[in-house]
Amino acid sequence: MARGPGNLPVDLSSFVGRAEELAEGLRHLTEARIMTVTGPAGVGKTRTALRLAARLRRRFAGGTWRAELSGTADPVTALAEALELPRSLSAREIGAALRERRPLVVLDTCEHIPGEVAALAEDLLAEAPRTAIVVTGRRPLGLPGERVLQLAPLPLTSAVRLFEDRAMAVDPRFALTPATSPVVAEICGRLDGLPLAIELAATLVRSMLARDLLEELKHRFTLLTGVSRTVLPRHRDLRAAVMWSYDLCDAEQRALWALLAALAGSFDLADARTACQGHLPRERVAPVLAKLVEGSIVLREPGERYRMLETYRRVGLEPSGGPWRPAVQRPLRGGGRLPSPRQPGGTARPAGTLSARELQVAKLITEGLSNPEIAVRLDIAKRTVDAHVRNILAKGGLASRTQVAAWVAESDYQSST
Repeated sequence: MARGPGNLPVDLSSFVGRAEELAEGLRHLTEARIMTVTGPAGVGKTRTALRLAARLRRRFAGGTWRAELSGTADPVTALAEALELPRSLSAREIGAALRERRPLVVLDTCEHIPGEVAALAEDLLAEAPRTAIVVTGRRPLGLPGERVLQLAPLPLTSAVRLFEDRAMAVDPRFALTPATSPVVAEICGRLDGLPLAIELAATLVRSMLARDLLEELKHRFTLLTGVSRTVLPRHRDLRAAVMWSYDLCDAEQRALWALLAALAGSFDLADARTACQGHLPRERVAPVLAKLVEGSIVLREPGERYRMLETYRRVGLEPSGGPWRPAVQRPLRGGGRLPSPRQPGGTARPAGTLSARELQVAKLITEGLSNPEIAVRLDIAKRTVDAHVRNILAKGGLASRTQVAAWVAESDYQSST
């Protein structure tokens, strides 16, 4: 197919999955002139937007054009350059230049300048009635008539296919076998199904076995650093991708991010308020949580529940890269809250009554390690770790690993001998 006018980059790798999302995006652009592709860092917003634009080339005789905005505070000038127009044009003048054309414009990476991009989009839509716009960013622009295409992490099947495709690109000998398939599936699950993280991990199979890669994911931020110089800096490094979101948060949002990071798994608003007691006013939790959801830092789950991806949790737990301490610093009692550790006789049992090995295991739980990871760290059998975890929960009268983290955090980290 002829490329036609425009400046879309040539796709050098296959596009895996997202069939339903592409179909939804095509429907949105049939019904509306502006659509924003949103989702968390590394979920594939740019790739999806560019794939949509490529599919729509025939519909837009005025060309398909991309303006990459992550490195600028002046989207108007960046768009003029992308459209090969004079840099001095205003947004309305750009719109006037497009008035008789039928282009599709991709405004890529807008979360750091949402007001400026919204103003630009409004002028384009007003002055160029045949122009359609696709925006990518962590949150919608909030414009009248805007459609939103929300990207979630890849389902496991697509995530494994992506890993396989990228791994074979760097090592043609790589193949999914009965031995490697479960390992790759666990790698993809540990990486939240995020395409960026999966692609960075897959490139390592030329120098690491899959099972070694899985073990080293506990160091994901130092491990998953890309080598390509053809992509944006934040796409070469998993931590950089997430820190882009962190840097755009205000102080309240960062505080709630850190507090919620102590909640492994899904949670509801009551859980969030419990985690914030003594740290954030109760009445501020819901509106600040809504901002984190809007910014794709916290994901909405069915049943009025929420979830923070593990990669985001780790940044929240170690925002400065220093030693991690659980965000919930004291037990919280009541329905659905952390119970008080009890001895059989009914008196409180301090964490100091844990054995030395149990305390080691408890501390590693607070670091977010799974039982297999703890077994590797301590060089003991997984069944032994399982037994220690059961003992810790029983001794503390606890119901979850998150509660272990909060309990250990308020203890003196002393063990019995």
